[in-house]
Amino acid sequence: MFPAIRRAFTASLAFVSLLSAGPAAAHGSMEVPLSRVYGCFKEGPESPKSAACKAAVQAGGTQALYDWNGVRQGAANGRHREIIPDGKLCSAANESHKGLDLARTDWPSTLITPDGNGRFEFVFHATAVHATGYFQLFVTKEGYNPALPLKWSDLEASPFCNVTNVSAVNNRYRLDCPFPAARTGSHVIYAIWQRADSPEAFYACTDVKFSNTPPPPMAWKELGQVQAREDLPKASKVTFRLFDSAGRDAESHPLTLDAATPAATWMYRLAQQVNAGSSRVQVGVLQTTGSVTPVQDALGNRVYAKETGYTFQVDIEKPSTGGSDGGTDGGTGGSAQYKYPAGIDSYTAGTLVEGTDGFIYRCKPFPYSGWCKGVASYYAPGTGIAWQDAWERVP
Repeated sequence: MFPAIRRAFTASLAFVSLLSAGPAAAHGSMEVPLSRVYGCFKEGPESPKSAACKAAVQAGGTQALYDWNGVRQGAANGRHREIIPDGKLCSAANESHKGLDLARTDWPSTLITPDGNGRFEFVFHATAVHATGYFQLFVTKEGYNPALPLKWSDLEASPFCNVTNVSAVNNRYRLDCPFPAARTGSHVIYAIWQRADSPEAFYACTDVKFSNTPPPPMAWKELGQVQAREDLPKASKVTFRLFDSAGRDAESHPLTLDAATPAATWMYRLAQQVNAGSSRVQVGVLQTTGSVTPVQDALGNRVYAKETGYTFQVDIEKPSTGGSDGGTDGGTGGSAQYKYPAGIDSYTAGTLVEGTDGFIYRCKPFPYSGWCKGVASYYAPGTGIAWQDAWERVP
């Protein structure tokens, strides 16, 4: 018997600030290639795996990672260089995100290569979609030194990509850009999303490595990085789920573990299973031959598709031990403990609440449980615009 414990640590769900005070909260970051803050969030805010993300938490706390989509300035109105000083570009001068500004040579990075036409599709994950004034992408100059704080003068004066006419599909803005020319080694891509309906702007530092290797013969599209955050006990069930552009289930690939399994190992086995059974995606590392090969690494695998528009998540169900492990309780039924919004400050993972529509909802496990206490317009069970980020409807 499995409790309904589901942890999605991929690109498929819309995340909104855990402690937001209202609808003006955080709204997005770069997903392909993965931005610095979004990557650290995916590692797990409470126990990140990379040394750089651990240092970011030590410097600024975990809230910056939960608020991965909140690197913003509310009154930017195009004055980015004026209001964000040198050395604070990656935090957008937000004290809460100062750990992102640490000058380090070991920030997790993504190897990127151009397609056959010398272009690259960047994907920006918008948890709240806004009217877009523009996306601008800048790249650091050749010779950039990541051991020094990032300054505006480290970036090329003009963006290599400027997009003004783009619509979000499944909460993703897909930016078809020319691949930055004459770059080798480690660099930072600095993204600015300026809203058209507000002076608010969002910012993202993405650590990349440029490859001069010719592109593989098959034009795979990266959907994002898939990560394994934890070792799992025997009889745990992990499921890779693929969704189409309308959010409907396209594929499901379950794997039941026959023994206690380290994170890197179960992710490797899951990737192998997906690759053997999927007609749409492959999981692993893209080779120069065009094949995608799984690696035994908790953080090293990525999801590739032949067509854009897909999203994915990995669900985990742990075997019941008779006690609480921070997830929800077993079974699918149960009586509501509260009638929304009564007792909202007491909502935790597994809390059963009757929504204003009369249905019963269960608060999702960490890292989503904090949103069960969020502002009603976003998180009211069954009626908030992002209620599915926080709740599961009980049949």
